[in-house]
Amino acid sequence: MFAITSSHTASGTSRGRVSKAAMLLAATAFAAMVAGTGTAAAGPQHHGTDPAATGCNQNAYLAATRGIQTESGQVVSYVDVYYSNSCQTNWIRVRSNPAGGAAIKDIWADGQPGLPPETDYGSGSSYSMQVYAPGSTCIHFQVHLKYPNGQHYAETYTAGANAETVC
Repeated sequence: MFAITSSHTASGTSRGRVSKAAMLLAATAFAAMVAGTGTAAAGPQHHGTDPAATGCNQNAYLAATRGIQTESGQVVSYVDVYYSNSCQTNWIRVRSNPAGGAAIKDIWADGQPGLPPETDYGSGSSYSMQVYAPGSTCIHFQVHLKYPNGQHYAETYTAGANAETVC
């Protein structure tokens, strides 16, 4: 990538020198490489992909938050719904699973095929793959939290609905 040319000093020894053109070429290539890791362009090609790996999370904003609650109504965690302007996608992030078992996440958008449910284990936060949902397309999601022994203990819940909806 660098063009090294020889020059001779007054003592007759040679030393390498990088030409200005080669340095400019290297700087341009580096800038293009760094720019390539920025935000991605909108499109259905992002459906079912990782928002961080695609760069869709670069300019995302928090669109909604819903509680995850036990059968008695105690909120034990939250689900954040994100929207990417550049990719026109949504995904959900479970803030935590206090019991440390499985967090099962299911998300789909109107007019798009649903994604398989995703399961992450442990007490930390986790996020789903993204769904293509341009503009005001509605997305739907459901989260179930389980104890380490597999017993269900909390979920997103709205009376009379089988999923949460954000439009």
